[in-house]
Amino acid sequence: MRAPLHYLLVSGFLGGAVLAGPKAPECVATSEEAVKIARTRGKLIFLTVLVDHDNEARMVADQTFRDKAFLKIAKNFVFLYANNENDHGERMAKDPKTGKREARCADCPSIRCEHHMMLAQSYARAFYPGSTARAPCHFVLNANEDVVQIIKAGDFKTGLQIVPVKRLVAELKKVIKKHGKGLTEKEYAELTKLLVDARAARARKKTELELEKLTAAVKFQRRLSIEGVEKAKARVKEIDKEARRKLKAVEPLAEAKEWEKALDALDQIIKGYPGTLTEADARRRKGELGRNPEVKRLTKARDLYEAGMKFMERKRVDLARKRFEKCVRLFDGNKYADLAKVQLERLG
Repeated sequence: MRAPLHYLLVSGFLGGAVLAGPKAPECVATSEEAVKIARTRGKLIFLTVLVDHDNEARMVADQTFRDKAFLKIAKNFVFLYANNENDHGERMAKDPKTGKREARCADCPSIRCEHHMMLAQSYARAFYPGSTARAPCHFVLNANEDVVQIIKAGDFKTGLQIVPVKRLVAELKKVIKKHGKGLTEKEYAELTKLLVDARAARARKKTELELEKLTAAVKFQRRLSIEGVEKAKARVKEIDKEARRKLKAVEPLAEAKEWEKALDALDQIIKGYPGTLTEADARRRKGELGRNPEVKRLTKARDLYEAGMKFMERKRVDLARKRFEKCVRLFDGNKYADLAKVQLERLG
């Protein structure tokens, strides 16, 4: 059996709330919310355990959590605040979600005392390695709620002392250096918009646009897993499989020497599936076909014919005539040479 905790702190920065009184960590109210934020932003959870009636523990709430250096680095973590005591009292502050002023926890006004009391009773004690839950102590957790690091001064058996704020900040910097920073709220909003746009493009069957949005979303990848990025990567992989099936269909066309159909199919893959592994393979296969003498003649003839048609659209008749004549002269008997002859007859 684990000993019950008198006071636990698991607090979190989400950004944006303006609190009355001295600056304080902005906490999330529940462990479920903290885990969700950690998963969707690629952040770690920072958990501090205190007891209200202990002077050293109170120094953490009264001094460490008001320290500018700590508050600055803490923005890179998700915090919860759990405490089965409320001797520290309440003060009037804005609810970070509704903006209404009401009685909030004096230590972390972004939550109410009932939130940290519930967390103390049902959540934070699980992170102690032994049966005795002592304070003050700090835990860093990942989105799976595994303990990444314990930051403490003293021993669990004999007792713990306050961790100097400079050492605490230094330890958290090491954690960030190892695991990286997650997304800011601005970056998370950008990622969310990209994913929404990708879903909309998929609904309209605009695969090229969907891939554009998904590729941009994948660029938000951090060292720690981010739920939205992982979904984007999975969808890109799914689209790549679809492109791969189309690429396989090119080979029978090439074997039958239906060069134009094979090249057109490759062009469709290159245009329609940008950024995928299959697009790179399609470009490579097109290059291989392009070295075939028959394909070289076909593509050169087509290029000349299409150049002539573009000049016709721009009413540059003389330039169009030169392209058609060259196509006929160099590739007589070719499909595009025959089409060029038709255009020359029309020009007279």
